[in-house]
Amino acid sequence: MLHAQRIHLPSQGYELTEDGRALTTFSLRRGRIGARFTLHGSDYHVRAHRFSGVYELLDADGTVVASTDRVRRSWNLTCSERVVPFRRTAAADREYTMVGNDGEPVGTIRRTGHLRSEATADLPGLELVLQLFALVVVLLRRRRKRAAAAVRSSSLTGG
Repeated sequence: MLHAQRIHLPSQGYELTEDGRALTTFSLRRGRIGARFTLHGSDYHVRAHRFSGVYELLDADGTVVASTDRVRRSWNLTCSERVVPFRRTAAADREYTMVGNDGEPVGTIRRTGHLRSEATADLPGLELVLQLFALVVVLLRRRRKRAAAAVRSSSLTGG
């Protein structure tokens, strides 16, 4: 199981562990579209397309390794001609379930912790880099929704 925890609360930096063993760190800093991380000596970039809600996982050469369609209540992760469906199973994007071929849940991504500053992913059958990609997508989606809510709030109050 993967566990992402903020390095310190005001930042958007996360430390990623697998079963208690440190794997990598990544940052969702403001002004950036996406995130970067290194896993087992390979560099990856998660690119978010600002207006479409589509995310891509790129390797160091810029080749697309995996992508999502528009992330909403239901979305798909596509890699190597394999499509992995996800659906939201809790309000406010707190939990997404990975759905198997038979339509039954086979894994979850869950935001947890104080102020939702942590997330866990239990996605059996997916390569580690794809599990990390799905986890980062959920965290980026939440950041995007919070930013949109802040803009709406300030425009309604005249700020």
